[in-house]
Amino acid sequence: MRRVAARDASRRSPNPRWKRMAVIGVGLIGGSLALALRRRRLVGEVVGVGRGRKNLALARRLGIIDLATTDPAEGVRDADLVVLATPVGALAEVTKAISHVLAPGAVVTDVGSVKGSVLRDVAPLIPAHARFVAGHPIAGTEDSGAAAASAGLFEGSRCILTPTPRTDPGALRRVRAMWRAVGARVSEMDAATHDRILAVVSHLPHAVAYALVNAVTATQADALAYAGGGFRDFTRIAASHPEMWCDIMLANREAILPAIDATLEELSGLRDFIEREAGGALVEAFGRARVTRRSLRPEKGRPRGKARRR
Repeated sequence: MRRVAARDASRRSPNPRWKRMAVIGVGLIGGSLALALRRRRLVGEVVGVGRGRKNLALARRLGIIDLATTDPAEGVRDADLVVLATPVGALAEVTKAISHVLAPGAVVTDVGSVKGSVLRDVAPLIPAHARFVAGHPIAGTEDSGAAAASAGLFEGSRCILTPTPRTDPGALRRVRAMWRAVGARVSEMDAATHDRILAVVSHLPHAVAYALVNAVTATQADALAYAGGGFRDFTRIAASHPEMWCDIMLANREAILPAIDATLEELSGLRDFIEREAGGALVEAFGRARVTRRSLRPEKGRPRGKARRR
């Protein structure tokens, strides 16, 4: 690991809340968190860990990290904050690689979109002298990599923490304060509730978007040249990272499968109404959806009618 000077050393606080932060997976979420903490002078040194040397080099040029390494164990050495920002499917493997070198009292947290599998497969790998807090910042775009990182990504967004009776209270307070400091609205719930909720408001929309794009491509690909704003807005998230979303769907399959079944049932009902030319039933179904959608409050800091990139 080669030591590299920070882009702007004057931004460092003489008494940062975190002395050394290791980010495993310097992409959209991990990189944005590092930038956000830097902006607020809440972190001293940031070490970036990843498999892609080009992405790490870019992260250094952008001032996201100070040091870079492809070795997770080397990257977390002496870190008091470790952020696991890899795809969900890689979290257990990475945690095994770092568990033996975590510093005493180190706080480890993740940003995964599924929490049940994290608490089952990752939390037990954290040694007794370190602390683990499971978390999920609900923010992002369809873009990935260090180039997509933004210091303001979490402002006004939600972040869900899923503590268990074994979660260290002090570590929980520190992680909660960290997310609040970068502008997130933090809430806490059990992992099962988190996974059930995210299955329908995040994971299902991605599945539907992928399916819709593939359906149009398979049936009438030339129509895509005429796609307007509605189609583009609806399917924007189908541009998201395929491997990452494969991991999420499989890790949360117990919650996503019933959600997909419910969607298929709704589509089957609409198909039946259309086939029977049941205009009244169609209007009623569309009307219910319209009322529900219009009742949603715009997210904090985001004007109504402006689509959020997620």
